[in-house]
Amino acid sequence: MEETNLSPLRVLVIDDSPQMRDLLQGLLEAIGINDVLTAENGEQGHALFLETTPDIIITDGAMSPINGYELTDRIRSDPNNPNPFVPIIMISGHVKDENVQRARTSGVSEYLAKPISSETLYERLTAIVGNPYYFIRTPTYLGPDRRRENSDVYQGENRRSHESAALHDDKIVPIEKTSRFDFIKSVF
Repeated sequence: MEETNLSPLRVLVIDDSPQMRDLLQGLLEAIGINDVLTAENGEQGHALFLETTPDIIITDGAMSPINGYELTDRIRSDPNNPNPFVPIIMISGHVKDENVQRARTSGVSEYLAKPISSETLYERLTAIVGNPYYFIRTPTYLGPDRRRENSDVYQGENRRSHESAALHDDKIVPIEKTSRFDFIKSVF
């Protein structure tokens, strides 16, 4: 399998630890991503996101004044947001089930436990780029559909596909797919 060229990506790293920001920037540069923006908290990260519209966000979960969960909620729910479908990777030292569920509920695309390796980060980035999530919009949630495969094999009553819609509380809501990574040439 050939390596995926991730150099066209612009990544925003948000973490309150300067050492972690430096580490993540170094890991991203080591895998070929040189357009890396950094912010030291969720407030700065949100402002930088609106200003620069990065392709991917990597954020810590526990920060203040805005933590990674609140940041994700803002990005997913803001009607004036230039890209509510931006993939968000949360990196956290808090790996209890309740933290992972909170991240999923807020719309995080991927949740990684600290410490992080360049191999793990590269694998997640290539998965996001090579097989982007479909997004579901419901009255209470905008975020990735956890099912990465949209198989046409199941033909049952509640079948969902990106051409149709999701059934949520008896309301049909369109499913949208991110396709921002067509510019990256890769072989999987």
